[in-house]
Amino acid sequence: MLGPWGLVNNAGILLPATLNEWLTKDDFSKILRVNLIDRIEVTLSFLPLIRKTRGRVVNVSSPAGRVSLFGGGHCIFKYGVEDFSDSLRIYSRGSGVKCPQR
Repeated sequence: MLGPWGLVNNAGILLPATLNEWLTKDDFSKILRVNLIDRIEVTLSFLPLIRKTRGRVVNVSSPAGRVSLFGGGHCIFKYGVEDFSDSLRIYSRGSGVKCPQR
């Protein structure tokens, strides 16, 4: 069957990275949009096509997704990426879509 056999989500920004109390809501919103929301939107758009080819979704994250290494939204939202991947892996069982765990 023709179609995409995989999706690699690798977008992400780090800055601004400082103490949480020095950041504004807009700072967190910008990081959330790029690191998590856009990734989810792209994945959901391609998921029906990837399901047809029994392909895979790879969400590139970072160790900061499991351990908060510094202040700012980067670690918080990378954790969201990890959890999104975990849920995609669990709920895609039996559909042929793979979402590898690092």
